[in-house]
Amino acid sequence: MARTPLYKTAETEMIARIGRGDWEVGRRLPNEFELAEEFGVSQGTMRRALISLEGMGYLNRKPGRGTLVAANAPVDSSSGSVVVPRLEASGGQPLVLEPFRARAGTRGATAEEADLFGTARLATLERTLKWKGDRAAMDEITAPEASIPAFDEMAPGNFSELLEAQGLVPAKITTCAQAEMTSMAQSVALSVDRHTALLRVTFTAWNAAGEAIARQVLKLAVEGAGLRTD
Repeated sequence: MARTPLYKTAETEMIARIGRGDWEVGRRLPNEFELAEEFGVSQGTMRRALISLEGMGYLNRKPGRGTLVAANAPVDSSSGSVVVPRLEASGGQPLVLEPFRARAGTRGATAEEADLFGTARLATLERTLKWKGDRAAMDEITAPEASIPAFDEMAPGNFSELLEAQGLVPAKITTCAQAEMTSMAQSVALSVDRHTALLRVTFTAWNAAGEAIARQVLKLAVEGAGLRTD
């Protein structure tokens, strides 16, 4: 029986990690030396596996930015990573947010943002959003200034619609949700009690090359609100 080449063994395991969602879209992988050590192969063998996976569309290798999991990488739908959750109020009612106050601008990226977007300058849009006439959420949209010199302050409240209005068509949008409490400034802006529970949802839009093109950090103060994934 022919022996499976070592690079194929490493390649198969990496595909499995991507398929299970262990390596999510946009994730920056360790360098070749670290991956080779982790998989127990030589650096040359690992380089061959990475080149092969890039050719199949699983990875995107960029000089100076390393190796990223590509947005168009095939994934296992059972992992939930291909579903973009929808915001809903209690009882399953669609939660449609409308801009109330907005301020567009530009600023330098934080270290984390620079690593995500690969740039030191960002266009920003900070908003207070209403639902059913009441102030219900705050958000901040960020994107590389090179792709969006300035956001439209009248852009739609929905992230996907906002991207479309700005001429951005993502290949994938990933989502992360967590709970937090309002700060004093947030409680005043949203007209709620101090330490009101917020649902913080981060939507990140990716292009087909596995590069982040925009992000929304949404902080929602609607009782019973949540994300639906089906």
